[in-house]
Amino acid sequence: MADGLDGEKTIEEINENLPELVRDELDLFEKDVKKFRSGQTGDIKFQKIRLQLGVYAQRQDGVQMQRIKIPYGGINSTQLRRLSDVADKYGSGFFHLTTRQDVQLYFLKLEEVPDMMRELADVGITTREACGNTVRNVTASPITGASPTETFDVTPYAEALKNFLLRNPICQNMGRKFKICFESNQDIDNAGIMIHDLGFRARIKDNQKGFQLYVGGGLGASPSLGQLWSEFIPVEEMIPLSTAIVRIFDRHGERKVRMKARMKFLIRKLGMDKFRELVEAERANLDVDPSWNDFLKNIPDHETAPDKEFNIKPAPEGTDTDPDFIDWEESNVSPAGEKGYNIVNVRVRLGDVPSDTGRALANIIDDMADGSLRVTIQQNFVVRWVPDNALASFYAELKKIELADGGANSFRDITACPGADTCRLGITSAKGLATRLTEQMKNGLGKYSETAKELRIKISGCPNSCAQHASSNIGFQGASITKDGRSVPAEMLFVGGGLYGDDSRLAKPIGKVPTRNAPKVVARLLEIYENEKQGDEHFDLVMERLGAKAIKEELKQFNEIPAFEDDPNFYKDWGHESEEFGLQQGVKGECAGATVEEKIPTFADAEKRLEQAQALFVHGEHEASINESFLACSDSAHVPLYTKLVDPFTPEQTLWEFENLVVRTGETDEKWLNIHDDFIKIRNAAPTAEGAIIFLETAKEFHAACQKVQKDLTES
Repeated sequence: MADGLDGEKTIEEINENLPELVRDELDLFEKDVKKFRSGQTGDIKFQKIRLQLGVYAQRQDGVQMQRIKIPYGGINSTQLRRLSDVADKYGSGFFHLTTRQDVQLYFLKLEEVPDMMRELADVGITTREACGNTVRNVTASPITGASPTETFDVTPYAEALKNFLLRNPICQNMGRKFKICFESNQDIDNAGIMIHDLGFRARIKDNQKGFQLYVGGGLGASPSLGQLWSEFIPVEEMIPLSTAIVRIFDRHGERKVRMKARMKFLIRKLGMDKFRELVEAERANLDVDPSWNDFLKNIPDHETAPDKEFNIKPAPEGTDTDPDFIDWEESNVSPAGEKGYNIVNVRVRLGDVPSDTGRALANIIDDMADGSLRVTIQQNFVVRWVPDNALASFYAELKKIELADGGANSFRDITACPGADTCRLGITSAKGLATRLTEQMKNGLGKYSETAKELRIKISGCPNSCAQHASSNIGFQGASITKDGRSVPAEMLFVGGGLYGDDSRLAKPIGKVPTRNAPKVVARLLEIYENEKQGDEHFDLVMERLGAKAIKEELKQFNEIPAFEDDPNFYKDWGHESEEFGLQQGVKGECAGATVEEKIPTFADAEKRLEQAQALFVHGEHEASINESFLACSDSAHVPLYTKLVDPFTPEQTLWEFENLVVRTGETDEKWLNIHDDFIKIRNAAPTAEGAIIFLETAKEFHAACQKVQKDLTES
């Protein structure tokens, strides 16, 4: 008997009450873990399985990192408590907020992960498709629904698109990941609409709700801003058009060269005009199921303040006049869309939330807000609907749990990914540098606090840009420099970027600087800005006007590296002074994982099933014969798909991918269009002798068609 959760339900009781689909999925994953541990499943196949459920191998041997999807960043107090509890029970006692509104846990034991997932599923949290080659978490502005200036609340639309895409066969086996976001305001951009594969911004035209749409944005080692698809598409077109775009990406996207497999590269390769032509043709031919827009039913016009009795504790005497409270109120609080209520930005240092802090925060939002919060892309929390008369008490309660820092979303609030602390790809410790810079905000950098108030610093531990450094005013990317045969931690410097909606800019690379000099580089950049700006000229524009060459010349003094014997600490990373710095050798990251497993499918597998289907038919076992014919079709399709570097998880996905990647590209006869739906209908229909023999002959014909496709692929 498993231990009870919080003295209440056992794991068995939780599992029994989960939706059947979720229960079966997690039961299967538990079996997959056991097969992997016993050697029955290889590394690559298991990597594909676990990444689909958000489980990463961590930098440290023998433990896992778990990514947890938080659609549009929305968490209620019950879920916040459960995240805190599982962080204690299975992880390292804290959880981390990411720049895509996810939550991550660290130092998990693989065998315990299925039970951890069950406890999360018990409160409506999933890890499904948090990683892997699929549509990742659908994100949104954290203030949507409560913002006084928004066009309309995009939360229900983000939720609808998330629900449509979750477990959808159209996005289970793509060449790489795919990211979507929603923004509700015209004058601000809290979502990053131009750095996502699809960026939706709320619009109203002729009294009809819809979206401005950008496509093909992305960061990483080769960042691109998205291109405008349309100034307006009606909300009813959101799901069908997204489906067409995903299908085209899946069909034509790169699969061999992993570094060029994002949609931005497909658009670069084809050109926007050709990409639009393909998508519009796909949309015109798309068989839209009316049920798709069922996800859009019963959407309220807007969110309202909670109708509840607030439990507001008296604030300590003098709180209203406390300079720290005044600073917090000025920088972290803004009016909500209804008079008498506020939006509070809770600054979370480095995005890390200790479990006890999470549970205490859950009590605070139950007492003095609507019992929910949103994760932001700056790794903070936003709490909506805090009454005016609760602000001092809210601050006092936050102060008790060390969450009352002012300066949220300002120069003082640095964004940093986990970097080399836990990530296999991390080169330097982004958190270490962020901590050092934060310490200097009160002294060395403090004199620039007013000048730099609106600027953002973002630090990524590697080129993958998990902290979105290429979209910041000052960005750092982990790197390395060699001096006298020794590795020196370094940062690639970027300047002049920002998320400004239609006017978003990518930061320009300047060059590498030693990590130990990065704080001095920040100070010098701000000094240059103060000296060079003309009137109210923005930092980004000053940097652009000066140009990368001049900025690099101004900073060359910080490129000096002392001899190791003179200053050995210069060769250490921030926050890791007791360790020797060095690049990990022979370790691969798992940003998306492999596309194919090590076992190569063959036509012999399909032929055995066809023989079995024939034998079952002869013995009158028609239902079993039909099922074997169905699996034979899947095995046949798997062979040419594998050659295309597509390796689906299930027979159903295999048939869908064959239809999308082979039939709809003209590589086989159009008679096989819609085989996914048609073959599933045959399998699920009442079995008859006539149906069994017809399907068997169809399976044989389909097998021959797949052999021809494979021959064409291998001979071309």
